[in-house]
Amino acid sequence: MTGFWTDGQGKRVAVVGMERSGRAAARLLHSKGFEVLGMDQSPAVDACEHCSEMLRGPHDPSVLARLDGLVLSPGVDPRSEFIESARVAAVPLIGELELGFLATGVPIVGVTGSNGKTTTATWLDHVLRSGGVASVLAGNVGNALCDAILDNPDVEVMVVEVSSYQLQTIERFRPSAATVLNISPDHLSRHGTMDGYISAKARIFENQHSEDVLLLNMDDPSSRSLFGRTAGVERHFSTISSVRNGVDCSGEGETVCIVDDRIRTPVVRREDISLRGAHNLSNALAVIGLAHSVGLSAEGMADGLRSFRGVPHRLEPVRKLAGVSWVNDSKATNQDSLRIALMTFDAPVILIAGGLSKGSDYTAPRELISRHVKK
Repeated sequence: MTGFWTDGQGKRVAVVGMERSGRAAARLLHSKGFEVLGMDQSPAVDACEHCSEMLRGPHDPSVLARLDGLVLSPGVDPRSEFIESARVAAVPLIGELELGFLATGVPIVGVTGSNGKTTTATWLDHVLRSGGVASVLAGNVGNALCDAILDNPDVEVMVVEVSSYQLQTIERFRPSAATVLNISPDHLSRHGTMDGYISAKARIFENQHSEDVLLLNMDDPSSRSLFGRTAGVERHFSTISSVRNGVDCSGEGETVCIVDDRIRTPVVRREDISLRGAHNLSNALAVIGLAHSVGLSAEGMADGLRSFRGVPHRLEPVRKLAGVSWVNDSKATNQDSLRIALMTFDAPVILIAGGLSKGSDYTAPRELISRHVKK
């Protein structure tokens, strides 16, 4: 089936979900000779320049009779009634991430986890480019993989932020190096249970070969269930313990080191890492471990670790007015993100929060809020 999605001559396929990832998929498909239909339940979705037809509104299963395949955007639930109808009709299905992966031979470094994905992926891309590696950032971070492939034909490495939604529809997706940063309850309305959510996250390494690298967080209890499950080389990172292979802090946590069979190579002093907070130290260790996996030296990493300024909407200072500091943390979309943010500040916090519960129990952060939040 791999060849089906790399040669589009004489094939008509539909892309379901015509936001950023869907439009990127349509563009890539069009470049390979497919006739592309765009499908979106929103009647207000914009036209698609690479689609021969746009079908807006509720998905009609009768359209399946004139299709050779379906591409799913990450926001489309693969268990929806329309997608189930496609399976019954034996219409080939693929996700946008998988479609992009099949179209490139460039090594992919995958970053997933409940919290810190965007910061870690963006930081890793910054460190690689600062160290002279031709890298591009793609995936859930904002630049869809299908677009990144078309726009960057000469890169050496693709750093891809991967969501649990994207991992639901992979088949062959195989990062040469990957990390699961941490696991906490998120997207349970889609995955049903924590076990379902963890299983989706674990798919990032299910196709790894013996030479591929998986980096796991020793400090995160929920990640322990992933230990020993990859066919690749398992390495660890920890801000509080020594590791045998991976990245940790030595000398009472003052120096970050790459560790190979307990042989330590200093990279940077903790105080020189540009982003503050224990969570960002953990993110930095993951960045170092992944950069090491693609061959960047400790010396080559140091400047990027010192110069990175963070990502928009993640504990982003907005302004200080009348003695009050305003901080934009709208990238925080679950309770663990809220916990990390609140624990970053010593001053009393006035919290403005909202969004979707995504199946979470909102009695859990009550004690944390009572300790850290003024209003």
